[in-house]
Formats: sequence, C-alpha cells, structure tokens
Amino acid sequence: MMWRYWLAGWLVSVSFACAAGSGPATMDLLRRPEYERVAISPDGALLAIAHREDGDTTVTILRRSDLHQVAQISTGGHGEFGRLSWMGSDHLLIAANRDTGPYHAPIFDPILYLVDIHKKHPLPMPANFFGTIHGDDHHFLIRECKDFSKDHECRFSLWREDIDQWLDKGQELAVAPLGDASMMVDHAGVVRFAWAWSKTARSQLFVRSDSGQWSSLNDSDATHVDEVPVGISRDNKTAFLERQRTDGPDVIESYDFASGKRTELLSDPVSDPLGIIFSMDGQEPIGAWFGPGRPQARYWAPNSDDAKWHRALVKAFPGNVVSVPSSTADGSTIVVFTYSDKDDGTWYLLDRVTHKASLLFHARPWLDPARMAAMEPFEFKARDGLTLHGFLTRAQGVNGPAPTVVIVHGGPYFVADDWNFDQEAQLLAANGYSVLQVNFRGSAGFGLPFMRLGYRQWGMAMQNDVTDATRWAIAQGVADPKRICIYGASYGGYAALMGVAREPGLYRCAIGLAGPYDLSKLYRWGDIHRSDYGMHYLNEVLGSDKAALVADSPVSRASAITVPVLLAHGELDGRVPIRYALAMRSALKKAGHPPEFVQYDWEGHGLSDPADMQDFYTRMLAFLATNLGPAQGSGSAVGAGGGNTKVGGGN
Repeated sequence: MMWRYWLAGWLVSVSFACAAGSGPATMDLLRRPEYERVAISPDGALLAIAHREDGDTTVTILRRSDLHQVAQISTGGHGEFGRLSWMGSDHLLIAANRDTGPYHAPIFDPILYLVDIHKKHPLPMPANFFGTIHGDDHHFLIRECKDFSKDHECRFSLWREDIDQWLDKGQELAVAPLGDASMMVDHAGVVRFAWAWSKTARSQLFVRSDSGQWSSLNDSDATHVDEVPVGISRDNKTAFLERQRTDGPDVIESYDFASGKRTELLSDPVSDPLGIIFSMDGQEPIGAWFGPGRPQARYWAPNSDDAKWHRALVKAFPGNVVSVPSSTADGSTIVVFTYSDKDDGTWYLLDRVTHKASLLFHARPWLDPARMAAMEPFEFKARDGLTLHGFLTRAQGVNGPAPTVVIVHGGPYFVADDWNFDQEAQLLAANGYSVLQVNFRGSAGFGLPFMRLGYRQWGMAMQNDVTDATRWAIAQGVADPKRICIYGASYGGYAALMGVAREPGLYRCAIGLAGPYDLSKLYRWGDIHRSDYGMHYLNEVLGSDKAALVADSPVSRASAITVPVLLAHGELDGRVPIRYALAMRSALKKAGHPPEFVQYDWEGHGLSDPADMQDFYTRMLAFLATNLGPAQGSGSAVGAGGGNTKVGGGN
C-alpha cells in the first residue's frame, strides 16, 4: 500500500509492507527483532545492516545500486553487535561479543573490529579504543592510564593514532584533570570536557580552554546537582549541557567556549529531556524529546534547517518518535528510524534531494502494528497530593473492566516506564489482560527532587503510589477489582511481593522475577555492596536501620501473603543472588502458602535465553489464567500451583 505525506511542504512517498494475519501468536511477541541497526556509508554507496540470523547477529554490507552483497561479518556463538558505524566509506567499525559454553547471555566484553570492505579479515582495534574524529578517516582515539588521582583512580590521557601506523606512539591530546573520567572531543578532535563521579557520588565537570587549561564547570558538592555535556556545535564554538535542578526537572543549556556564558535553551515543568535530537548529519544537538506521556519534540532553534527537517519527519510519521542514526557525508541521503508503542522500530532511506523515502526494514516484520495495543498515558494524584504519571495498555477483546496486571518497573531509581514498544504489555494485552504501569516517586525522568522523594521509601511511599494507581484503575472502570495481579522484576519483584503483603484484598496473585525480598541482605548478598560507590548508594537510598529494613521486607511478612505467588530466578544472578528467592520460598512455605517456584540454570539477573523466556511467560499466562480466570486468547497452560521447577542445563 502507498501512503503519501506532506513533509513541511515537500511531497514524500513512503512504501509500506503490511503484515497479514489475525493477530500475533503469543510467542511471536517474544522473538528478538530481526533487524537491529542500519548505517549508510559517507559516500552513500553502501549500506551496513545488523540483523539476526540463526541465533546470531550478522552484519551484511550491501551495495545500494544493485543490492549486491559486498561483505558479511558474523560473530558466531550466539554473538551480539553493539556498535555499527562507518569510518570513511571503506572501513566499518563494529563492536562484537558472544556467549560461551552453557551461558545464555554474552559474557565477554565487546571487541571492536575495523572492517576493510576490500579485505577478507577484520582487524581487531586496540582494547583502549576511545572513538573517532568527525570527518577524519585516517585517525582514531585511544586512552591510556597516565597516573593516579588522590582517590587512587586512574587519570586517563587521550591519544590520536594513525590508522595505518599503529605501532607509532601517536599524539597525546590531553590528560584528564580527575580520575576515572569520561571525556568529549569537538569536531576538530580537540578535547573539551572531562567529568566523573566519585565513590561518594560527587559529580565534577571540567571544561578545557583553547590553551589547554582545565577549569571547573560544576561541582555537585557546591551546586548539589549533576551536569553533563550532550554535544558540541559544528563550528566548535558552543557546547550543550544537561543540568539537573534542585527545584524541578533537568534543563538543556548552551555554553559558549569563548565567553563562558550559559543560556537556558529548553525545559519542561514535568519532564526531564528524555532524549537528545541531533541534526540530519548526526553531528550537532538541535533539540530534545520531552514527556511525560508520548514524547514531544522541541527545538531551541526551530527555524534552523535541521529543525525544519526533523519537524517535517515527525509530521511525516505521525505517532512515532523519529531519529536519524546515519547519513551520508553531505547529508543528501539519511537513514530514518521510527518507533512507537505499536512498532518496535522501522528504518527508511530518505533522499533529501528528491524528498522520497523508501522502506528498508521493520525490526519485527512478522508483527502488524495495526494489531498492537496502544499505550495510553494517564496521570492522577497520589494520596498525599503528588501528581503521578503512567501508562495503560488495554486488554484486547475485552469490554468493560478487564483482568489487570500491574507491572512495577525495576531500578527503582534512574529507571522509568516510558512510551515505547513494550513486549510484556503487548503479550498480556493480546491475551486479554490490561496492563497498568506507574512511575512512582523515585522513578527517573521527572527531575532530581522527584527521584529523591523515593529515597528510603521502599515498601512505604513508593509502594503506596503503586497501590494508589491500582485503586485509580478500579475507580476509572478499567480494572476488574476482583481480577488484579501484581508483577515485577528486580525491584519490581520486591514491590510485587510487598504489594500482596500490605494489600491482601487488592491483588489476587503476585509474580516476582529476580527480586531482592530481604532488604537487610543487600548489604551482604549480591554485588552492590562490594564497591565504595555501591555502599554509598545503599546508605543513601535505603538507610542503615536494620530493624526497619527487616520490617519492610516481604520475607518478614510472609504470613500476611495469602494469595498465590509465582517466583522465578536465575541461578547465576550476581546482582540479586538466588538466595533471596530461596529465602522467600522458605518463608512462604513456613507460612503455609508455598509458591510456584522456577529456577533457571545459567541465567543471571533476568532472562536471556529464548527458551527460558518462552517457558517463563507461558508459566505466567497459565498462572494468570488460573488465578484471575480465563482471559481471551490465553496461552497453553504449564503447571500452576506450589510446584518447584528447574529449567535449563546449558546449550
């Protein structure tokens, strides 16, 4: 079918291929996307495509003129590609890792390769590779440990190396003024910024002058906020910074290198910047997306050519978030990527001269976006008057109040539910369950003060927010009050069990995946406490009152949990060891309400293996059908009740 859009006064033709069929099969929603990345070469002659093939990610390089395959690179061994970018039109940078033995997730650090399309074998890049310089096809950047700071952290130096003379020492560009720092270079390869967080979460940002002198731009000990650079203008005269505020959401500022003048460019009364919008050539920030519901694009120079083009793309693909991940050197041809709550991602190739866009790939071509459920933003006031935001995905094929699953996100800090393609929500909606997701206090995306409202509120105000959202859904006639289950992973697993402990009449069941069910053990079990920064974090967000931590833990409230519970955990979870789940199971057994329990061998903090994911979600659907009643189109049952199961055993 052919759609025609007016793109800011320019006619653009876009070809779409629509999927056929009567709706997604249950497990089709869990399949990994087939297409993951697309990058066009600077001269526009080649396309590099990262796609799934036989369980691995493969990069195929095609000649645009006739779609002839020029080269193909495979990781082998269930590998993953984490980076795909051109370095000139003859070389491609790719980062790859893979799993090993029985492990179900890639466990090696990514190895960066430089692929010469005219040669057979890719060349491994140095392990200390840092980046490239815009427009420079002959040099790359590495960083080395110069010396150590007073905090015993490595101070990095940044070097420029010739791509053809790796054995030469190269040129040292700058040495960071503090330990363990990130750095940013401008488009001429000049080091401009360095920033880092200390073991006590102290944030420092330094700027480097034309003469090479470092000066402090922000110190959170004085300002009580963090600040990081997000990009530099093409002419290298202006930087763009995202700065926290003590009285509201983050803002975007410009910083003039010559004068040091700062100017606030964009802010929102509710939402942090959710993502930076870049120019059509990907080199310069031009705006940001803001929430709290469906992201809205805003620009600080709305009449600039780049802003006009991006605004036109947003209009051409209504209901989508739009970005330009790759372009030719002259910007005449760009790769456009779109996604929405109903589409996990689609790539187009747009000729900016003819104004014609052609469809390249759907990330999940077997799914029809028209048959997906919408993710509806909502807001309400919690019991203490705090305004909260969230998303509702309605059950498909259900009229009136529906059986509902409340999903609590993990984190709980620096994480949020956002508007995108959520395969869990789609899976449940396709099987007749509405899904409620709330960004309780402490969630990211609403500013530093909102996040801090969640500190030391595990099981208390944060839990009240989830409860209040559930009661809101009942009052709105969305959720059937007798058919609600609560589910989450990591922190969400903790909150699911706390939910049924504190509100025995509100939820009919609970599902916890990889949850820390005993807060007092976070100082002893897992990996968070093993670093100074981790200990500082735990003291900041949990406190050290052991009696309170015990009291606010589901494992201590097992006698109050009388509804059915499904617990799932990976045997090799290092962040939240399986000991938490075993202790929760024992406590529930002792209380006379044994849970259904499943242990996944060779899985870590979450599930990676497709077979394990299929097993877990099939169990979830069976568990929901048993405890909330049959739902439309629910999957086949896999034993429900107080049984124990081990799944896995290696590849």
